[in-house]
Amino acid sequence: MHNGLEQLRAVMPLLHEGGSAGDTVDWERAAAELGVASFPGDYRGFVTSFGAGSIEDSLYVWVPRPGTTGAPLSVGRLPAGALASESMRMWQDSAAGSRHRLRDMLLWGQTNSADALCWVASDPDPDNWPVAVWERQSGGWQVHDMGMVEFLLGLLCGTLPACPVSDETLWRAGSARFLNFRDEERSLDAGVDPWTGRRLNRFD
Repeated sequence: MHNGLEQLRAVMPLLHEGGSAGDTVDWERAAAELGVASFPGDYRGFVTSFGAGSIEDSLYVWVPRPGTTGAPLSVGRLPAGALASESMRMWQDSAAGSRHRLRDMLLWGQTNSADALCWVASDPDPDNWPVAVWERQSGGWQVHDMGMVEFLLGLLCGTLPACPVSDETLWRAGSARFLNFRDEERSLDAGVDPWTGRRLNRFD
């Protein structure tokens, strides 16, 4: 896990040198609220190193926010509307669909193509949770037997069998930049596009 996180740090620098990096989470309280024993070690390391934010404004990573149920960009269960949706019950591998339950999905992020990034949080040991992606444009759920950090490395380095998300912006990119949401909010509040550095037109 530690080696994977070091590899990810090497290929995913912060967008702005000296910018915000990492978030502090009350992991015990967050786990209790979500009904799990804990969170995967690689993800906890990611949150300490990077925090909540976006990768190239394409893939968004969330953090638990205990005490603020339903807050935007928060790790959580699939909402009732998603559980009832016919499209959410589609699986790219029917065998995987028979092994996993939607109520075990725990959302940790999304893409700008509205793909859902989850863990299948059914194993008592969170380090055994595989990543599951609901690909909006590719026929439903696909389960990847790996942790979140390995999944991100596989996406950037192209070591997965195919692009695991609908948007191929990050697929085989080799490297990418990370922007913590605190820095993004500060830039937008100042009227500056955080990715380009250009002034925003307030009348757009």
